[in-house]
Amino acid sequence: MLNKVGKSLYERQKPSVLNLILNIAIVIICLVFIVEIIFNMYFTNIYVKGRSMMPTLTGAPSGTDRSEILPGGDYVFVNTHIAPDYFDIVVVQTSDGSGLPYDIIKRAVAFGGDTIKIDRGQLWIKYKGSSDFTKIDEYYLSEEFNDAGDPKNTYGEHLVAEGCMFLLGDNRNESADSRDKGDFPLSALVGVVPDWSIKNKGWITSLYTFFEFTMGLNKFGKTYD
Repeated sequence: MLNKVGKSLYERQKPSVLNLILNIAIVIICLVFIVEIIFNMYFTNIYVKGRSMMPTLTGAPSGTDRSEILPGGDYVFVNTHIAPDYFDIVVVQTSDGSGLPYDIIKRAVAFGGDTIKIDRGQLWIKYKGSSDFTKIDEYYLSEEFNDAGDPKNTYGEHLVAEGCMFLLGDNRNESADSRDKGDFPLSALVGVVPDWSIKNKGWITSLYTFFEFTMGLNKFGKTYD
């Protein structure tokens, strides 16, 4: 009789344990889903093409046109809900010669009211309201990509228009940026690349590269430079 009672209790407890495990799994899945929804409300992932942000970001080789996606670039996240600060990496929307929109990724070095100049690769900024230029220590640059003897890396004094940003690529030798295109309006801002995304670009790139190029899902955002 006792054996039968014990067996009956065991049979009643067994599904309870399974239900508990199932409920925990459901809660975890729901939490992950909610976190992903909230994350996607503030962040979007982008794929870097071209060489203009080297050595900070590696870009994939350019294909025959902007629609061709080749492997080799970094994936990073962009916060679409914050304003840029000095020396943030930003994504902005611009247009090509035919007026078609596309995104570029550069570094914001100055804002409306600031005056900038570049002397043989050295950036100077006279901040809005200041009377003197400040020599900027651009720790993220490399001499390999910022040739002091290249005429492109000397740029005369320029007052940044109000409501605009002056953008430069970290690869000053090759980047097409505000030196060629002028100031970019803040209204063209897509988002800011947070520091944590740059620091963790290795595993982010490995993860997204696997799904993009190995699995062939082709569902991730792209950025061109």
